[in-house]
Amino acid sequence: MTSRAKEITFRGKVESRDVAASLLSNAGDAVVVERGKPRLLILRCPCGCGDDLIINLDKRAGAAWYLYQKRKGMTLFPSYWRDDKCGSHFILWNNHIYWCLGWESEESDTWQVSLEIEDKVYAALPDEWFVSYDQLAEQLGIIPWEVLQACRQLVKQDKAVADKKPRSGMYRRIS
Repeated sequence: MTSRAKEITFRGKVESRDVAASLLSNAGDAVVVERGKPRLLILRCPCGCGDDLIINLDKRAGAAWYLYQKRKGMTLFPSYWRDDKCGSHFILWNNHIYWCLGWESEESDTWQVSLEIEDKVYAALPDEWFVSYDQLAEQLGIIPWEVLQACRQLVKQDKAVADKKPRSGMYRRIS
């Protein structure tokens, strides 16, 4: 077993799963299988166990993740949690792998988003009811992890409040 990857290495786009496997050699290597649109993200497990993770990106084939490909890198939403074998649980945000412990990433205190994103999120947060960060992200066209972090930053500044469990991930603006 090799050490954990901290970032993914994008190896390209291919048309078949068979071709993808030949491009993966190190923990964190990633290939997108695309036929007209992204169908799968195949990722050599970043924990170093050597397994390939087959991540569905096509809603027509069942439960699917969202893959954002931006200038800063690839982002996968929601987190990937492997409930068998190695049990890896991580967030992929802008090519960086954030390892999760429970609901929080071990590095979540180091995440930061720009004031521009924070201002957009603040302006969109309602002040009379709670809204989930992923719904807000869809409304604003912003990556959900960025909206979540903006909400956390706003809570620290006493500009927003987080709803209590069991509805975690819900926020509202403080008037």
